[in-house]
Parts: sequence; structure tokens; C-alpha cells
Amino acid sequence: MANLYDYLEKYGDTSFKKKKFNVIDNLIFCELSYLNYSNTKINDGVYSISEIGEEYLSKNKLKDVRKLGIPQKEAYEVLEVVITKKRYKNLKFFNYKYIVNKDIQFSAMTFKITDDLNYICFEGTNEHISGWKEDGELACFFPIPSHTEAIKYVNKHIKLFGPKVIIGGHSKGGNLALVAGMCMKGYKKHKVINIYSNDGPGLRRKEFESNKYKNIKSKLIHIVPHSSLIGILLRNDVYYVVKSSRNTILAHAMSTWQIKDDKLVEGDLSRNSKRLEKSFLEWLDNHNDKQRLKLINTMFKVFEDAEITRVIDIPKLNNLVKVIKNIHNVDKETKDLFIDLIVFNIKNVRTPKKDS
Repeated sequence: MANLYDYLEKYGDTSFKKKKFNVIDNLIFCELSYLNYSNTKINDGVYSISEIGEEYLSKNKLKDVRKLGIPQKEAYEVLEVVITKKRYKNLKFFNYKYIVNKDIQFSAMTFKITDDLNYICFEGTNEHISGWKEDGELACFFPIPSHTEAIKYVNKHIKLFGPKVIIGGHSKGGNLALVAGMCMKGYKKHKVINIYSNDGPGLRRKEFESNKYKNIKSKLIHIVPHSSLIGILLRNDVYYVVKSSRNTILAHAMSTWQIKDDKLVEGDLSRNSKRLEKSFLEWLDNHNDKQRLKLINTMFKVFEDAEITRVIDIPKLNNLVKVIKNIHNVDKETKDLFIDLIVFNIKNVRTPKKDS
């Protein structure tokens, strides 16, 4: 079955005037968001994707980028292709924002598709521990640091008399796109055509039941793979299920999503994903925000005390020794919360072999 690379091959030289923006283009822009363009001239002005892409590729090698994770490796490979394709290479790439510290991992960018349409994209979780911590914080409080930045970004860069806008992102980036659309200044909301959350987590109950969510729900396109582990987390009430060539967490990668021509191939959510969704919501309902936050803060304090700032550094032997040592210092209440979360979900998600 075809994937986004096949789409690039088939339509890579077809302009957006001849073939309008579609859901697969959304995936491609989201792929590009996983690279750190800070060492290019992107902040010096407005440049084309090919200009920024060629500079990035000249300064960064695939063998180094692939060590950061699957999203970064795939982003690199997509970038190598799009800078050669007429559909994308001359599109303007601007308003780049990149922030990483111990509390936040955030990146946003804008692509000018046509004179009257822009695509704003938010990066998902990358190799930095702070981004993974924010993933956990989604269940604990609102807004998380990246939410605040995403809202500021759309309020600043969506112009009342400017082009229409599509907002999107993958994984945590999809959640940021949703929240930015919900919470942006009201008089600018009419500029937003659609909001794409590509396997992005949902919302806490309070935000899910708010008028802000209800007011933009008709614009939300929430896509999850049939074997979703991320997009079904927290509260959602509508999503489009796409078939993936992989199962479990590997289905999270957009390159595994199956397409036919310029559309996603519709699928059915697996029983495991349905059970995980239900189980996680039950666990959340049984634990308040304070308990959830204590669990998240304590877990990531273990990494902070071990001076680990990137996920890829965890497997190093000296770091593992530090982590194991620090785990012993975690208080009993937090250990019990963590064990309860794991056992609760294993118990509720366990599925007979015949289930998909």
C-alpha cells in the first residue's frame, strides 16, 4: 500500500494551484517540523524550503540525525525529497520559533502555500526530556508551557487581513494545534480553516467540556492510526482512523500511514487501542490533578538529578546507574502511584491473541 513517499513521487511536481492542499500535504509539513533549523539562516528573513533545506542538509548528516529518533530520521529523509519537488521547494518558510530548556520543548513554523493560504505547524515531542515531561503534564494542568507559546504564536502571526490559515501538528504538536485554535483571540478565529491533530493527545475533562473546544470542534481533523497509543489519550470525541503498515507504537510514525492517491485509507481502531483509551480515562478519573502531577514531577526529577536532558542519553551505562540509584530515593506514595498506573492498564488492556 502507498505512503507519503509515493504521494511525493506522484504529485511532487504538481503545483498547489493545480492540486489543492490536502491531508497528505499536512503530513509532509508535519514531518518537516521535526528538524531543528536553528543553525540555518531561517531567522534572518523569509526563505524558501529549498534554501533552508539545502543549508540544513549541508550542515547535518543523516547518520547523526537518526540517532535522535525515528521522527527526526524520517523528517530528514522527507526534506531530502521535498527540496527537489516543484510543489514544495519554492514555498516560503518563515516565522521560525525554537525553544528548549528544562521546562519546555517547543518549535513552530509557517509555510506559505499560496498567496491566500498559510500552514502553521507545531513540532511534536523530540529527543529532549522536557518535551516528554510536558506530555505527562497534559494530564495534570492547563496550559502547559508549550500551550502558552503556541497560543502566543498564532495570536502574533495570524493577521486579521492576512491569508487564511491551517494549523497542524503531529503527536504533542497536534495537541498544541488544537489548543492554539481553541484559545487564540476570538476575532482571528475566522481566519482558521482547519486544525489537524495527527495522532495528538486530547484534552483534560475541563477543557474538553469547555465552550472554547465546542466552538472549534467542527474545524478539527483528528487522525489516529488503527493501532494508536498516543492520539487516544485523554479526552476525544471525534477522530478519523487510518490504516498503518505497523502496529503498536510504530504506527505513530506518519510514514506508516497508508494512502490511496491523495487520501488516507480508512481503518478501524484496534481493540487494544479502544481498551487503552477507556482504561486510561478510568485511571485519570480515579486520581486528581495533584496526584498526577506528583507522579510526573517525581519521575522526571529522577532524570534531572542524573543530569539527563535527552532521551537518547538514558541508555548510557553511567546514566542508567544514576537513574537506578535515584529511583530508590523516590517516596513510597509516588512508587505506589506509578505501580498502580502500570498494573491498572495492563489489567484492563490485556487482550486475547485473536484480538487485533
